[in-house]
Amino acid sequence: MRPTDNGDRPRRLPAGTNTRHPAGIRIVAAALAVAALVLGPLGYANGLSADTDSASEWYTLGFAASAGLPLLAAAITTVAGDRRAALWCLALLAWPPVFITALHLAPGA
Repeated sequence: MRPTDNGDRPRRLPAGTNTRHPAGIRIVAAALAVAALVLGPLGYANGLSADTDSASEWYTLGFAASAGLPLLAAAITTVAGDRRAALWCLALLAWPPVFITALHLAPGA
């Protein structure tokens, strides 16, 4: 009989032990990262080319994708106990200044 079946407190695992599915967590984080890398510039580029009535909506969608999705992925990986994946997700927050600068410096912009 396990101690938890007998009413004892569950044993604490050593620090750094990930009891969740690390491959599944990293797949979710990678899917969110790809969405942020694609949808952020797409929304911002559509905002640049949109008329004044819908430009703010495209900018909002581009910002939500490029900043919100990496923060969501970092939160998910942090809760799962995967620090390395969380740091990579936070590193994606450097992507918006890169694509905004590239879009404004592109010829014909």
